Amino acid sequence: MVKGRAVWNWRGRIGALPALVLAAACERAEIPPAIYANDQCRRVAIENSETGEPIIGAEDIAVDWETKRLFISAYDRRSVERAARRKKAAIPQGGIYAVDIDDLFAASDGSLMLDSLTPQGDFNGGLRPHGVSYDAENHELVFINRTYERRGNKWTMTPKLQRIGANGEVYVGEVTDAPCSANNVLARDDKTYMSFDHGACNWRAGFEDVFKLKRSGLATGAGVAIFDRASFGNGIEATHDGDIALAATRENALIFLKPAAKSAREKFRIELPGGPDNLTIAEDGGIVAAVHPAMMRLAANRRLGLGRAPSRIVKSDPDTGEVNILFDDPTGKIFSAATVGVETSRGLVAGSVTDAGLLVCQRPA
Repeated sequence: MVKGRAVWNWRGRIGALPALVLAAACERAEIPPAIYANDQCRRVAIENSETGEPIIGAEDIAVDWETKRLFISAYDRRSVERAARRKKAAIPQGGIYAVDIDDLFAASDGSLMLDSLTPQGDFNGGLRPHGVSYDAENHELVFINRTYERRGNKWTMTPKLQRIGANGEVYVGEVTDAPCSANNVLARDDKTYMSFDHGACNWRAGFEDVFKLKRSGLATGAGVAIFDRASFGNGIEATHDGDIALAATRENALIFLKPAAKSAREKFRIELPGGPDNLTIAEDGGIVAAVHPAMMRLAANRRLGLGRAPSRIVKSDPDTGEVNILFDDPTGKIFSAATVGVETSRGLVAGSVTDAGLLVCQRPA
């Protein structure tokens, strides 16, 4: 593909469109039917086996394709931010959970009890895992941990890049120099990358959002920026060709990058029907993205707990630019505010930043 090419291809039938038309199409129902119909999908409740409490905010999921396990990164972000804002004595924590794909699809009563892979007390500043990646080379989980430290009478959030063994049996260590706006992480071929969603972490970050400034992007595992020309860099995933797909949430696009030692070059991009959040790679090489077609509704749901936000999962082909709708719930009644999707041989799994449990869709016959 040509560098900078923007592709909008609904199963090969719709070509590139002007930006205003694309933006409007994201808000309307003028999109093809989803591959996974809503009646093929159900919510599976997941609960912490130690506390018995429901797991809310399964925001990101990593996959071990060899053992057919999903690793779920979860914490109730609204509750955490509310506690910090109100200067509570303690801030809620979360966990990283593993579940067999077959067990998830076989959950006949619609619920599963899951063990946290590692105790919350193992982490200075608490355990609130955000983006997570499975390092197949070392059989480890790498994640952005949003720790909180009390300074005076205020809580301060500090992201840390941390690792644990994939079975939770070993606490591997931590790196504390993650960018202040670190969002997601990718561990591939003995290299680690992080995305950062803003170039600034103070009041200037708000200007980046309002004016959709392109100041965010991709950093190395040491926190050195190698690409900073995206608007709200979010999920990251490696393609089968070794490129890195970066979700540019406020550009409604995937940016495909060729990483080098000190920089990453943009090769091409694919436009999407909404702002992409977290990314996963399917076994066929497609990039699966949860996208947000209505950012204002997402903000009301995410920040204020008002209403429900749409959920939409898409899969794009890095070779052709083709985009397919996997799941679409414009009302959010079935599953609200999906932030990650994983397509497996059994079907589709999705997690949400605010909703409880997981969405599970059986693969069509």
